[in-house]
Amino acid sequence: MAQQRGLKRNSSHLSSPSSSDSLASQTKRLKVAFDDKIHVKIMEDSWTADKPPELVREEVRLAIEGHLRPGAAKDDTAYDQLRTFLLGAAASKDQGAGSYHHDSFQEDGPSAGLLKQYFIALLGRVNDLKGCGTLIHAALDVNWFGRDEAFVGLYVRFLGALASAIPGFLEPVIERIVRHFSYLPGSLGRVRGQPVVPPRQMIARLHNTLRYLMRLIPAAVGSLSEVLRSAYPNHRTTRQRHYLAFIRNLFRVTEYAPELKADVLTLITERLVKIDVEIQEEIDDLEDDAEEDIVTGGQKVKDEEDQSDESDDESDAESDLEDGPDERKLKTLREAVTKLDAVLDMLFDYYTTVFTEANRFESEDAFDQLLSLFMTYVLPTYRSRHSQFLIFHFSQLSQRNTAKFVSQCMKLATGQSTASNGSVFAAAYLASFIARGAKVPKYIVRDVVTLLGAQIVKFQRSYEPACRGPDLSRYALFYTCVQALLYIFCFRWRDLIVMSEYDTEADLEDYDVFASGEPHWIAGLKETFTQAIYSRLNPMKVCSPTIVNQFAAIANHLRFMFVYPLLETNKRIKLSSYRSYGGTFSSSVMGVTKRESALSAKSGEAHFQLDAFFPFDPYQLPKSKRWLATDYNEWKGVPGMKIDDDDEGSDVDDDDSESDDEDVDDGAQDVDSDSS
Repeated sequence: MAQQRGLKRNSSHLSSPSSSDSLASQTKRLKVAFDDKIHVKIMEDSWTADKPPELVREEVRLAIEGHLRPGAAKDDTAYDQLRTFLLGAAASKDQGAGSYHHDSFQEDGPSAGLLKQYFIALLGRVNDLKGCGTLIHAALDVNWFGRDEAFVGLYVRFLGALASAIPGFLEPVIERIVRHFSYLPGSLGRVRGQPVVPPRQMIARLHNTLRYLMRLIPAAVGSLSEVLRSAYPNHRTTRQRHYLAFIRNLFRVTEYAPELKADVLTLITERLVKIDVEIQEEIDDLEDDAEEDIVTGGQKVKDEEDQSDESDDESDAESDLEDGPDERKLKTLREAVTKLDAVLDMLFDYYTTVFTEANRFESEDAFDQLLSLFMTYVLPTYRSRHSQFLIFHFSQLSQRNTAKFVSQCMKLATGQSTASNGSVFAAAYLASFIARGAKVPKYIVRDVVTLLGAQIVKFQRSYEPACRGPDLSRYALFYTCVQALLYIFCFRWRDLIVMSEYDTEADLEDYDVFASGEPHWIAGLKETFTQAIYSRLNPMKVCSPTIVNQFAAIANHLRFMFVYPLLETNKRIKLSSYRSYGGTFSSSVMGVTKRESALSAKSGEAHFQLDAFFPFDPYQLPKSKRWLATDYNEWKGVPGMKIDDDDEGSDVDDDDSESDDEDVDDGAQDVDSDSS
């Protein structure tokens, strides 16, 4: 930026009317006395030259007072020159957030000593700056990152005094700091005539300034929270390293501002779920096998970006123009997946540190907060695909966490005060967690099955007297609980068998255990299933056919139940003939429980059946999946069941379907694909 220069003063204006000797004495002591009537003419040459502090203070006073004079008396000559001087110390356009000129230096700016003098003068008159908005903004734009510690300390005090004296400028001061959370150019640390300040030190200066402001001004905490929300980068338009840098700086804020921890985690979780949902919407519109390609392609995009740190936005734009619309869409989707993966990895790492280093009470508070975020933002969001695995992982860190998560889902899934979509979702999360959680202990599996069974019986007794037939819109809570129970049985039937004192867990993998007769199941299990399945509510017609057929094959093989005749009879039942209008769940409400995607664009009878939505199905993100290595219960085949590759077990063709050659593994894969 071209620099305005100069300040020369006519020495005759400094002469005392009574004594020229007095002037000589004052000049030797480098002190200057000013009169309000004296006119100080600012000339070009003195902006880069050192000046006596008294002269600088007088220039600042005259500039401010001239600007604040009312009407025709207003004189902005000195004010504009002072503002231009400060702008000369601001970061140039080459040092902006979109640049990569890391080796450039800021040139032709004011000397460090002179700039310091002017800020000392401004600090002394900070209360007079209320009507000097443009001058304040020029001061806020000054590049202070690459200067010495003395100037940084002075500048930070100026910011604190300004934000304290003029409340309207508290938020702009904080905004000027937070804007560098995404990207702080290395060139800002290279000011001519000053030692180079490395990026790590500049970042430390950012956070030290925020810490100082929050200690000085109580209202700064609330203002910072608002600025963080408004400054949060858009994941579609922000480069990945800038996006992740912002989140890393958010976590750093929580280290010295624990009162903002809840706000920060809420903000990150809210935006994480938004990305997750957008990705799933776009993947659902692609081919069935596109998800794996998107995920692996996203890792490739990350690798390419890591190798091109010196590229600029123009080259990226040119590359996008060379691609067709489909290629650009896939590239954008891969970039979003990579961001999602990286943010989840950071959250896994953050919470792991909290649970590892915190004491018992702090760990409990941290888990309660995580659970609250899940209940508020993740559980009600039907399209969420990966965000929920944070609670999946950390709920398995201890039996207390497991019990707490299960209890919350159970209360919501079986609540009778008001029927809500939250209850439907909670039943799906409960079933999926119990089925897939490798560290969920056997006693919790049995407790959940028993409680679900009791609730199913309760629903049945309440609904059946007035029931005309299977109706999802009226009896959704009953059907979601039954489907949850069916799903849990398919995965955790081993935990529902009561072992004799002579049997071991390994015996459950031996087909001979079932050769001599039916296993001994936990009390009331078979009775609950029988009553519910053969009730007038007919859940086997409404629950997802994939899960129904999976259960039928396993239950038959284990000699638990034989339901194939019922499934054959159900083929002749038309759910549309029992459709209810104005029931507990209206058709419009139940529409929300179905995925608004190609997978849920059902027709005919399938429109009146539950989706196979179990949200803890296989996790595929390449970087963050390492955290789930020991958490996940993969599908295990039932011992002794034969696999027929030509039969996917999705339909029952005749009464001979009781044979052991049902394709259980393929059925499990169908459950995974339908719910992912």
